Amino acid sequence: MYKIYKSPVGSREFRNLIIVICYFVFLALLLYFAKLGQLSWDLLLASAILWFAIEFRDEKHRNRLPNALKIGAFLLVFDFAFENSGWLAGLWQTHSSFAFGVVPIQVMGIAFFGGAAWAGYLPRKFNFWHSLSDCVVFGTFGALGEWLLIQQGLFTYSLWWTSSFAFAAYFLTWILLHFVRYRVFADTR
Repeated sequence: MYKIYKSPVGSREFRNLIIVICYFVFLALLLYFAKLGQLSWDLLLASAILWFAIEFRDEKHRNRLPNALKIGAFLLVFDFAFENSGWLAGLWQTHSSFAFGVVPIQVMGIAFFGGAAWAGYLPRKFNFWHSLSDCVVFGTFGALGEWLLIQQGLFTYSLWWTSSFAFAAYFLTWILLHFVRYRVFADTR
């Protein structure tokens, strides 16, 4: 039978992207319906650690771990600088029991473990369509996540910052992360 549309992304990569979307939808629904307050930070950190453990549970996949950890460390440093810069500029404020500047310690763990897990889930070779889809997904759920944290009383926007700017910031951050993943820390095997 003739296929009218062939996905530009391989079936494994497409399946993994759908799993990530379902995972994010589950977290969004949980944060929307359950008023967890400060526990929201812990839930998000635990989910990032779980995703990391799932990505690197297979022995054959562990050879990607060193580069994934470097990408997680890069995201941690980048997020720390970006969040504190926005805070100093008066654009947003987080509300957490444990923070460095404005960055909750849990968010630092989310950036490190989530960034490393993200690097492990990506296809080995760059695929424009997968990367574009991934940037849209992370931009969308990043902005939605901040809106949900605002509803939990854990995040506040100030001045001119809005969810639209948050989407753009996440989208551009993920473009940068794709560059770092495929150009700076490219798989050599």
